[in-house]
Amino acid sequence: MTMPRALALATVIVLAIVVLATAWTHLGKLRISIAPTQGPDKPKLARGSDGLGRSEGAFVGSGGWVLSALPDCVTQLSVTHGPPAYVRAHLPAGATIVENGSTLVYGPCTISVRNGEIEIRRGADRLAIPPPAVLYRAGRILALLQVKGANEELRTYAPSSLSESNR
Repeated sequence: MTMPRALALATVIVLAIVVLATAWTHLGKLRISIAPTQGPDKPKLARGSDGLGRSEGAFVGSGGWVLSALPDCVTQLSVTHGPPAYVRAHLPAGATIVENGSTLVYGPCTISVRNGEIEIRRGADRLAIPPPAVLYRAGRILALLQVKGANEELRTYAPSSLSESNR
């Protein structure tokens, strides 16, 4: 064995002994204790308005993901990313564009298409899918097509079991 290898091996052995000895001497001091506390009742949403017509505590968001965040309205079935020809080949059979000015209802959600923007309302919640976005419908199936640079994204949704039970 060469001298540098022997020195490295000795260093490792000494460090291991030091670490084990340190851990052994402090083993009894490593106790985690969580004391019980008396907390307040369940939090409640504040009532009132933020001056913009929204209730405090309302869910507000904007993006291509917003329909996926509403499981009591629709359930996402698939997502497809890629070049336009590839993505559009995954549109549901017989899908037609939901025209500007249209309103769809899925359970507690109202989906409105206005000037290329898709707005979703659920009680006090206000969500939006910004342009460029196109909503398609094939029976009860929704398909959301968004342009993302040179590529596109297609998300398909079905009415959730919760929204169907509310109908």
